[in-house]
Amino acid sequence: MSVLAPEFKATPYWWEEAPPGNGTRQAPEAAYDVAVIGSGVTGLSAALALAEGGRNVVVFDAESIGYGASTRNNGTIVPYLYLKQYQLEKQFGTAQGAAIAGVAVDSISHLISVTEKYGIDAQVKAYDRYFLALTNNHQRQLVENARLQARYGKSNYVSMDRRAFEEKTGLHGFKGGLHSPNSLAMHSGRYTQGLARACADAGVTLVANCRVLSYGRQGDGWLVKTGKGEVRSRNVVAATDGYTGSETKFLRKRLMSVRIFMAATETLPAALQKKLFPQGRLLVDSKTNITWIRSTPDGTRLLIGGLGGMMGSDPERHAATLDADMTRLIPELESVRITHSWHGYTGFPFDFVPHVGERDGVHFAVGFCGVGMTVGSWLGTRLAHKILGSPPALSATPMDHMTFPTEPLPGIRDIYTRAGLTWLNFKDWWETLKFKD
Repeated sequence: MSVLAPEFKATPYWWEEAPPGNGTRQAPEAAYDVAVIGSGVTGLSAALALAEGGRNVVVFDAESIGYGASTRNNGTIVPYLYLKQYQLEKQFGTAQGAAIAGVAVDSISHLISVTEKYGIDAQVKAYDRYFLALTNNHQRQLVENARLQARYGKSNYVSMDRRAFEEKTGLHGFKGGLHSPNSLAMHSGRYTQGLARACADAGVTLVANCRVLSYGRQGDGWLVKTGKGEVRSRNVVAATDGYTGSETKFLRKRLMSVRIFMAATETLPAALQKKLFPQGRLLVDSKTNITWIRSTPDGTRLLIGGLGGMMGSDPERHAATLDADMTRLIPELESVRITHSWHGYTGFPFDFVPHVGERDGVHFAVGFCGVGMTVGSWLGTRLAHKILGSPPALSATPMDHMTFPTEPLPGIRDIYTRAGLTWLNFKDWWETLKFKD
């Protein structure tokens, strides 16, 4: 039997309720205070704060407004970055590593305050999040990371051995895990389009289907050349992350663009949903390149995500891969079919940490490694306050003044990305080959 449902679509599930927008103008005006490249949550958050600070702002997107990863992700509001806290402390030292890890937690309150301030119905709900330990070594790492985060009051994780985990969840075959009660998730399409509406209300010009071709200095500002004409701007903000192109050479050399694949299932039988996902659950396995499963906000379907086979862009192929990942973790889902499959691009710096700053007059916030909904919103707002000259309480971040490493050798960014992901996938496969035994 095919894993694809008859109504299968190669578009994000989130777009059923919140499709990408058409913008507020077909073409830009001649001049603005700030030109923002990218209409994801980072760019929209920066534009909103800048407009409220009195700046005349335009946002450009090569596609529709919110077309990229901000409406293509899993919608979980995660309290962690790609690197675990013990890895960050090892790489940056105890104090700075802990501060960087804490950004993921602190930015959650920012996102919640944004939804409340602007009346964005993002369907934010509390779920039980479970981290599934596939090996005994993974279990030790999960417990240690939870201990480190608890040291700074940044965690409410409860560690469980194999027996306690099975009793708590009814899930079998794992070596234990972590439980994080009252973890949050949302409808990422609703959130992104809500930010776009708030921007429009604040006077931001949103120009869709308008690719930025290049930009260069002109006097004390910039001349931005787009597919719909030239625009003069005092400042430029690059918020393109995994969609960064050749127009931003500085960032292009420092970011690996990685496809993340996602799928949505058909409506689950009520008994199966109640058994496996009571009141909704967020499940994350312990591989380096994680697979995750969560309930949709209405509690009727499941969303699955991961690298989905990594290469290529065939949605049917990746739907089959994600279905296999899902049933490997939870065999009871074998008969459930896929209705949507899609992918988005996320930016991975070579040190695997988000970066914010300014280079040659261009301001940027990028490198979210697949966990950018909260951190991107927070960093976008912080970046705006840097441009506005706001005090450190509003503008400072633990990532300020960090070295932003470039590709190991010129011209091998894509080769390096593919080789690195292939190695990590092999490592995950080898480590977890017999995790069900």
